[in-house]
Amino acid sequence: MFATLKQVISENWYWRRQVWNLAKIDLVKTYRGAALGKIWLFAKPAVYILVFWVALKFGLRSSSDVNGKPFLLWLAAGVFPWFFMSDMITTGSDVYRRYPYLVNRIKFPLSLISTFYTLSLLIIFACMMAFTIVVALLTGVHLGRYMLQLPLVMVFMFLFWVAWSMALSPLSAISRDFSNLLKTLGTPFFWLSGILFDISGWPRTARLVASFNPVTWVVQSVRDCFIYNKWFFTDWESFLPFLFVLLIFVVLALHNYHRLYMEVPDVL
Repeated sequence: MFATLKQVISENWYWRRQVWNLAKIDLVKTYRGAALGKIWLFAKPAVYILVFWVALKFGLRSSSDVNGKPFLLWLAAGVFPWFFMSDMITTGSDVYRRYPYLVNRIKFPLSLISTFYTLSLLIIFACMMAFTIVVALLTGVHLGRYMLQLPLVMVFMFLFWVAWSMALSPLSAISRDFSNLLKTLGTPFFWLSGILFDISGWPRTARLVASFNPVTWVVQSVRDCFIYNKWFFTDWESFLPFLFVLLIFVVLALHNYHRLYMEVPDVL
């Protein structure tokens, strides 16, 4: 396993420039031919935030300020990370079928596909966070020193979802049924993460179950930066379960990569 870890790290370091270039190319291809171009980076999330805000404000009557910050900022701090993670849950778990021409290239390490795809989505997420920060500052919202931990949160996001992609993509390539099963996980991940509501009021058992949902930790940590003004690593009740799930997926990623990467080109 440690030999596989060393191999994956070496591959990504040796090909680091190609990884960065492929991430940029993938980003450009996503919006190529669209008249509004990069505006679409924000259009869909903005529509979702607006719809959720209207539904919660006028339907459920639950749109009061959170910790002295606008409810709309609280909502954006949950919805923007979700758009990154929803793509990773679906497409990110089946990247080999998305890029079969790279899988069948001689001497191209398969681990790089998960890396550059995750990186391309993380660039979009970083743009969303920058946009959120600018809007918050322009509207008079005070953002404190806890915003300094946002890059570290993004590093953990990157590590987890690369491991997720490397662990599950070989299985998705081999079995379409497994790929279709993973695509159904978006709904439970969304509703059991507290994106639209605060889970602190849930019963302890329900909170414990939700804490093992990686989406929960990401959303909570981003809100720690913008809303709750606390360091995410001090909340061990949510951070430890996330680290546990991260470790499991790292082990699965190394195991599946070692055992299955030679079979993937044969089934695509």
